Amino acid sequence: MITDGDITKLKETFVTKEEFKEEIAEVRVEIGEVSDKLDSVALAVGRIENTLDGISGAIQDLRTENGAGTAHLIRHDRQIEALATNVTLPN
Repeated sequence: MITDGDITKLKETFVTKEEFKEEIAEVRVEIGEVSDKLDSVALAVGRIENTLDGISGAIQDLRTENGAGTAHLIRHDRQIEALATNVTLPN
């Protein structure tokens, strides 16, 4: 048979139903806090992605502009050379 001493020893060794419910409630609160932090991180990552997209677009615009500028300078070089040698200007 189980004695009162055995019951007391079991209560000291194992958690009670109420203690277990309290622990579960604390874990739920902590999970909620972690979820909130993850939402904040996801929002920050979204902002970073948007910023990087803007920077990438600006870099592409600069590459296009540099290409056009290079073509323009090559044409001017040919025209200056033609003027210096008294040759008809190329298009």
